[in-house]
Amino acid sequence: MMNGSRLKVGVYYLFAFWLLAEWLIPLKTVSDTQNANVFIVFVGLCFLFMFLRIRASIVALINVSYIAYTLNALFFDVSFFSFRWLPLLVEDVINHVAIVRQARWFEVTNVFRSLLFFVLLWMMTYVVRYWLFVRKRLFVFYVATVAYVAILDTFTAFRGNGAIVRLVTLGFLLLHWLVDERIGGAKQWKRWLAASIGMISVCLVVGYVGPKLPPQWPDPVPFIKSYAKGSEQGTGKETVDGTVKKVGYGTNDSRLGGPFVADDTVVFTVEDEQRHYWRVETKSVYTGKGWETADNDVTDIFEQENHIYYWFEDGVEKETFTAIIRPTQPMYYLAYPLGLKAVHALEVNEFLLQMANEKIYPVDRQLNTLPLFEHEIVYEHPIFSVEQLNDAPAVQNDTLLAQYTQLPATLPSRVRQLAEKITNGKQTQYEKVKAVEQYFRLNGFDYETTDVAVPGDNDDYVDQFLFETKKGYCDNFSTSMVVLLRSVGIPARWVKGYTAGQLTGKTADGKNIYTITNKNAHSWVEVYFSGVGWVPFEPTQGFANPYRFTQPQLPQEQQVVQPSQSLRSRIPVNDLLRGEQTTSSSWKDKDHAIWNAFTWKKAIWLIFVGVGVVFLLYKIRRKWWPYVTLFMFRWKNGDDAFVRAYVALLKHLQDYGLKRKQGETLRQYAAYVDRYFGTTDMSKLTYMYEKAIYKQQANVEWEKMKELWENLIKKTVP
Repeated sequence: MMNGSRLKVGVYYLFAFWLLAEWLIPLKTVSDTQNANVFIVFVGLCFLFMFLRIRASIVALINVSYIAYTLNALFFDVSFFSFRWLPLLVEDVINHVAIVRQARWFEVTNVFRSLLFFVLLWMMTYVVRYWLFVRKRLFVFYVATVAYVAILDTFTAFRGNGAIVRLVTLGFLLLHWLVDERIGGAKQWKRWLAASIGMISVCLVVGYVGPKLPPQWPDPVPFIKSYAKGSEQGTGKETVDGTVKKVGYGTNDSRLGGPFVADDTVVFTVEDEQRHYWRVETKSVYTGKGWETADNDVTDIFEQENHIYYWFEDGVEKETFTAIIRPTQPMYYLAYPLGLKAVHALEVNEFLLQMANEKIYPVDRQLNTLPLFEHEIVYEHPIFSVEQLNDAPAVQNDTLLAQYTQLPATLPSRVRQLAEKITNGKQTQYEKVKAVEQYFRLNGFDYETTDVAVPGDNDDYVDQFLFETKKGYCDNFSTSMVVLLRSVGIPARWVKGYTAGQLTGKTADGKNIYTITNKNAHSWVEVYFSGVGWVPFEPTQGFANPYRFTQPQLPQEQQVVQPSQSLRSRIPVNDLLRGEQTTSSSWKDKDHAIWNAFTWKKAIWLIFVGVGVVFLLYKIRRKWWPYVTLFMFRWKNGDDAFVRAYVALLKHLQDYGLKRKQGETLRQYAAYVDRYFGTTDMSKLTYMYEKAIYKQQANVEWEKMKELWENLIKKTVP
């Protein structure tokens, strides 16, 4: 064990905990891990037990209990002390023996993943302890941590600015400390610690306030990514220059924003008669930063024929079609049209529907996912009647309303206010939905895939798009429409999948051939209407709703008059929508944006820099303070001015190093100053000061002798 007090050992354990925590903090951003804090707490407990030197058997008991309790809370959600979770956990572990042996990695459950991760972290705490306290060498692990953060910062949505600063500051401090331990300098560790902190602080300040050169080399990231292009189907999310990038269909939508990469990798081709969107899943929980799936584990299974879920009511007009899908790579989920009736695939007879997000998986009898190759689907293509939609009564299903009108408590109030303005005066739910859908086309919103903002810690994704940037792609438009509709009590949900793709040919029997690539990944909106079901809407600029909406037939004389009436009825709406942004509100929005941009991290940096500047000014005060005093008294006259000037001179002399002894009179102190400088100026000024104190007309003499005072002030400048 290292030499030194228990306090120093505790500090080392804090360093060890911090290094491992830097590996865990990015998980929530770069993966589907939503509970990284439980792993961080576990690592902290392991190091705490090591510091307290608790017996290994007791530590094992506590750690195993923590792991079991956490797995139950996250996945089983039964009473812990009922131990009903134990057979479920044991069964899951036993099932994974065959899964791991056969390398069926897509079938590994979150329970087993989490269990393995806990075991890995437990082992890592002992490895780090060995490196830190026995070998006293942590450089390799430190470099690996820096590389890990740098890679995530470059290629994922994680922003590693704060992590890099922490690694530079605390990492250098720890490495220097370990070097000092190895060379036997522990006796003067306090002096060494102060010197290290001082040098690191100076480097940080200089690095922060100093000029930054632009990049001198070409960015290697596009070159590196060119090798990986097309290697995966739907590459989820990546980052370049710290922003989120989406390529194709991905599963993690908890943080939306950033550019969209137009990737031409083919996902599947289709033989079909109708153009429509290809659904993959829906999400109903808006968090302010993105979307998450509702907490609902209910699933159901159908064998080829879908008899368990219907999207439309019987009164909706429908046409039945058949399509053939040919994936370029095995698919482990089903991309399907709205109104799916049946799926026919070789070697796959069962399909599992997850009710929370309507995602469909091909499975076997043991509910293991299977690869899906060429398959045929049968679906009903809807034709929606505008008259039927206008006549739809208000939704009365409380469960459906609770799920599909959910909004976070942090949603800015101006979003709700905007939704109320847009729908003001609209009588039916359909009119309100269309008003929101058209709002984006009438108010200067632009379709943009490159320069797309990522919301900060204090920003709401929808609020930022509606009031600040007004540019983005499908995720921005569709999410904003859902939130606006929910703000006025209309049940709506976010749907993601693919557009119809590009028409690339014809079959012999006249069917169209469509090619769907990663760049066809898309998101849109579905709204629930009583008596109709889920109806798709398309708010994104440049995209058209592929589904048909039929108007009721009117007599010829009414058809002639109707267009002018319709135009007149739209004028107030346009005026209302375009008149929202007044000068006062725009200034208010700018102030709000400036305030949101002022984050706590920036505040800490400003305080740090401010303290550094103040400290530097204090250290060199003898070079500038005397001139400030001279400037302050240059044009002041009168006895009061002289008295203050004399007192200021005393302060400068004291700060210069000419200390006045206790009990020493002013005349004695003046003689001491004159001897030091070889003048009689201080004695003359002191005599004049005494006259001013006793009101003996010192004003005239002050005007004559101000030069003496200025000379003494200047003599205190080194």
